[in-house]
Amino acid sequence: MAAATTAVIPGHSLGPIALGASIHEVLSIVKDDKEQYPAIDLHYSQTEPLSTPVVVSLPGNGIRLRFDGADQRLRLIEVTDLRTIKLAYKGSELVKTHEDSPATSGPAFKRVYSLFGPSYPGEYLAPKNRSPTGTYVLSWPGVAFTFPLLHSAWSKEKDHVSLLGSHVASPATHMALFEGKSWPEARRDLFLKPPAGPRLSVLASRSKDSLPAELEEARVLGDGRIELLRSQAPAFCITLNETTPQDLVTEIGPPDAVHRREEQAATPDPGVHRRTGSTSRPISNGRAHPGSQPSSYSSTGTDTFDADFDSGDAEEDPTERASREKFWCYFSHGLDILIGPPSDTTSASNTGPTRTPLSTSPHLVVLKVIIHGNVPGSYAFNRHRRLRWNIVIPTHTLQSEQHFDHDMKPALLSAFTGVWPDSEMGKGKVVNRTWGGSGPSDSSYFLPDEDEDIVADGGGSEQWLGNTKLFAFPGLVFEVLENGAVSGLTVY
Repeated sequence: MAAATTAVIPGHSLGPIALGASIHEVLSIVKDDKEQYPAIDLHYSQTEPLSTPVVVSLPGNGIRLRFDGADQRLRLIEVTDLRTIKLAYKGSELVKTHEDSPATSGPAFKRVYSLFGPSYPGEYLAPKNRSPTGTYVLSWPGVAFTFPLLHSAWSKEKDHVSLLGSHVASPATHMALFEGKSWPEARRDLFLKPPAGPRLSVLASRSKDSLPAELEEARVLGDGRIELLRSQAPAFCITLNETTPQDLVTEIGPPDAVHRREEQAATPDPGVHRRTGSTSRPISNGRAHPGSQPSSYSSTGTDTFDADFDSGDAEEDPTERASREKFWCYFSHGLDILIGPPSDTTSASNTGPTRTPLSTSPHLVVLKVIIHGNVPGSYAFNRHRRLRWNIVIPTHTLQSEQHFDHDMKPALLSAFTGVWPDSEMGKGKVVNRTWGGSGPSDSSYFLPDEDEDIVADGGGSEQWLGNTKLFAFPGLVFEVLENGAVSGLTVY
């Protein structure tokens, strides 16, 4: 099969992969096209997954994608091998090939110059380890190319166009796409400056105009209130036991999937990937099933956020009530929202006045909100995109990137001392997200015996994942990984 041609748009995108897109969006795009993207590798820091960049490599295409760790937005697109991918700029191929034969080298400088036009002088990097060849990086707004250059021919006084256009320079070996006027300018704040592009790629199947405003951050204010900060729209506040499904549809759009809580058996998801034992691991292709259960449910066959902690909800008939409760799953927003009949009780939070809606109301309301961290290495990685959050408590504001044991837990214990017993708040309950309630057949995930390795998609072991812990505080439940990162926050 002839290789597809990938369009290059400087400062914007490489084919369907757009700068600013979330890692959840990008992985969903590439996993949907197995023929175009046959292999996916994920690289991240196992100890600091939220403060260091996350890198997705597509080795079959010679592409490397760099995301910031905190917001998981695409900041840099690199083509590391210009021979393995057919690129076109404004309809013209960077490297002209014949009869779909693979290119033997990248584009020559004259070809790049004819397509992108004049440029300011670039940067020359002297060789290391006594190599005879240095590197010249030349950039235009939103795009840069790397050319090997004989070190003996380099001189500051020589014109870069004459140098790169002569026999002392080789064809380009790398290309990078970024947001900025030049590569030297863009790299100064590459992972700090807010991206201009949206989290949902504008080249995705749905029109940008048909999508609701993006959620930038969730602020947990206490008294059962969660304020959703949005781009290009006013903030929207969810109030537990008051906000209705109609409010959600109006403000953040319809859910991507709906899951009724009385469904006790989690249907195996053919698109779920199994992890290997390295922090640089392959991801199998296959997008999450549209009917996927919320992450708190599908790993164990039960909703662990209810099974492990009593949130204080008064239920007139648990069976009948559960038949009316359902999760609205917003994978692209990073939220799961439980909808059901109003409760007679309110959150145990002491950060504001209490509310007591009438349980006899015929309308359904929001009962709890699960905010997903999409932490690399967690069992639920890439089911939802990451949504950052902060919690306003007396004397502190907690942030989603903080270490739970070092930063969050002491502040929470101090804030809620005397409200709940310290023994309940300080000691988390262990949950193994890979075990099903009655065996692997009831769960999308399973953990093999201690001496058994999973041999799939490159093999490896899942032993490094470890277990997570659930820490309960009034109105809040934190799911915490062994490295101290919070992979899920439930507000009830």
